[in-house]
Amino acid sequence: MGLSAGQSGICPYLGLPEDADSVQDYPSANNVCHHVSPPTVPTLTHQTNCCLTEEYARCQVYPAGHNSKMPAELTIKESRPPRRPVRWLFVSLAAVAAVLVGLFLLNDARKTGQATVPEPAATSTHTAVPFLLIRDSTATPTHAVSPTATSTPLPPTLTPTAKATRAPHNLDVVIGEQDKFIIHRVSSGESIQLFATQHNTTPDVIKSVNHNLVVPIWVDSIIIIPLDRKDPGDLPAFEPYGIADKGLTLRDIAGKFNVDLEILTLYNDLLPEDVLEPGEWVLIPRERTYWYRY
Repeated sequence: MGLSAGQSGICPYLGLPEDADSVQDYPSANNVCHHVSPPTVPTLTHQTNCCLTEEYARCQVYPAGHNSKMPAELTIKESRPPRRPVRWLFVSLAAVAAVLVGLFLLNDARKTGQATVPEPAATSTHTAVPFLLIRDSTATPTHAVSPTATSTPLPPTLTPTAKATRAPHNLDVVIGEQDKFIIHRVSSGESIQLFATQHNTTPDVIKSVNHNLVVPIWVDSIIIIPLDRKDPGDLPAFEPYGIADKGLTLRDIAGKFNVDLEILTLYNDLLPEDVLEPGEWVLIPRERTYWYRY
């Protein structure tokens, strides 16, 4: 702990090397006597028994004239005024700089042929690795030569091709690849006959592919319209299902309605793991309730 010199119980001449007014209150090599010249570190024993006690006035140096010399028996062994760390820093940096300059000059001399460094003995099997290796431009390289890269092109990295973005199954969007349908919301003034005329089909075919279709149709009811179909053939009836929840896949819907996943994917032209968004519609295959008469 640092204290102000001259406090009760501490010699007023004891202080730090760079600050005579401060002192460490325990025996330390950082405490020097400023009453002598040069300022000198008293022995730790003398600090304990005299300098740092109320008995400091009994010290043989205390009554002596200012700038007197510290007696040898009271001087800590190899005692010198503590050197400033900054000076040591400059000295160290200067030494490092001198070494680097010397190595640079030696390397430059090697390159211009003005100096010769003995090559390692050819019979040596163990070569010490120096801290700084000065390479001789005429020497044969001892390091392994990296194999030359071949010109044979590497096979291209196969990147999975992203599936083209599918069209959303919204109302009035064509659904299906081979058998095509649209799902439509009925507006005022529309009829089954009108839909048949517009989409090249017949009223009976429309009735056949709609599960439990209510006739006459109502405004805002949802109807499935086959395209370019004059007879239903082996088509099942369908129930339109609107997606309300996020994250549903076609596989989820097949499980929900207990329908065959393969048939569901066939008529909707979707993959089992395709995720459907709220607002989309799918065709749910059902048992036909209206039988078309040929």
